[in-house]
Amino acid sequence: MSKFVQEVEVRGHLIDSLILTKIFDGIMDLGGEFEVLKIRIGIRKKDASYAKLRIQGKSKKHLEDILELVYREGATAKIQKEVNLSAATKDMVMPEDFYSTTNNHTQIFSKGRWIDVDNMMMDKCIVVRSNKAECVPIRSIRKGDKIVIGEEGIRILPPARPREGMNVFQFIGSSSSSERPTQHIARKVAEDIYKTKKHGGKIILVGGPAIVHTGAADAVAQLIHLG
Repeated sequence: MSKFVQEVEVRGHLIDSLILTKIFDGIMDLGGEFEVLKIRIGIRKKDASYAKLRIQGKSKKHLEDILELVYREGATAKIQKEVNLSAATKDMVMPEDFYSTTNNHTQIFSKGRWIDVDNMMMDKCIVVRSNKAECVPIRSIRKGDKIVIGEEGIRILPPARPREGMNVFQFIGSSSSSERPTQHIARKVAEDIYKTKKHGGKIILVGGPAIVHTGAADAVAQLIHLG
């Protein structure tokens, strides 16, 4: 058996909210392998389901990319590890590999227990102060703030499809969707930009306020200046 293997668990309305489908599709899209070790489907519509999977990658980095995706769909490691923290070295300066949030309910595993993250917003960071965790924009970061980094010790609780009044297609298209940019997507965009410029193509940027909110304005301006 490959050494690049990780067991994960996932709980919730896995079937009707398409959580398990998204996890399976994501693993296959990234070229990974998976085995369903255990699955228990809720009998009634309000019952939660449970699944345990063994995920296999081709390398350590490949497995990490797959795990990043499945964790953001609600899976957690079979053996839970403490969340990793790193202090901000300056105001509004993020540590490398800081965790970028979704807008779904999120918890962190700190000092042996799960803690709710308050004020969830998309594409922000998580700051831990005493025994509390809060989602904050980068502009609010101050030197010394303890910021969550990496993917370990984080649990996302995807929204369940409403039991009444919304069909599956409405749910997929709603603002409750957990779809979000991730690091491997960002790398792919960077590669596409490089290839386009190399072959003499042109690139159009349709920017939004997130460029400023995330502190990326100077970097984007430099990219434009460099052509």
